[in-house]
Amino acid sequence: MRRLLRFFLWISIASLVSCALVVTIIDLRTRKRIYSLNAATHPAQAVLIPGASVLANKTPSNTLVNRLRAGIDLYHNEIVPKIILSGDDRKKSYNEVSVMLDYCLRHGVRPEDIFLDHAGIRTFDSVRRAKEVFGVETVVIVSQNLYLPRALLIADRFKLKSEGVIAESSAFDETFFAHIREYLARLKSIVDILFYKNTQVNNEKLSIHGDGRKSWPKND
Repeated sequence: MRRLLRFFLWISIASLVSCALVVTIIDLRTRKRIYSLNAATHPAQAVLIPGASVLANKTPSNTLVNRLRAGIDLYHNEIVPKIILSGDDRKKSYNEVSVMLDYCLRHGVRPEDIFLDHAGIRTFDSVRRAKEVFGVETVVIVSQNLYLPRALLIADRFKLKSEGVIAESSAFDETFFAHIREYLARLKSIVDILFYKNTQVNNEKLSIHGDGRKSWPKND
């Protein structure tokens, strides 16, 4: 019994060390490409704003509001000419993309410059589809500092030249739960990167250089 307990103890320790190592490596690999909003980021074809929680009254959560504000600021300062809004809209009662679109329109973004990705269920999907669906080659990803290293690592997998801009964190983003969830997501992203197979449908492609309104209708 003692040997069994000792075995599980060593397995647990090894797992924790491995997790810490993965987190550290991802941080080290991406930290030089992460900037504050006021820093001089390089111009890119588009800014990618991954979705986050939407409240019951169909307004964006603080996490999502902060991402949208940062992305719109980059747009108005002409760092990027296009905005990709990528989120979860699988349910009629919960639609991140439509809430994000409404916010951008109300804050002065031209409709033709907004592209909607209705299948951004995860950050992996959002980044992958920016390259495979919209043909983006250079992108600025806006998210909270906690989540940006993972997004940039995924962008590297798809040979997408990327930089990250830090959106202000909400109270939730500073919680222990958010950090644990993110570290687990980083481990999952490694698995996704290693075992990903391209299943992109050609007729789904839409150039980032075109009119973003063509991406608004959802193809069910």
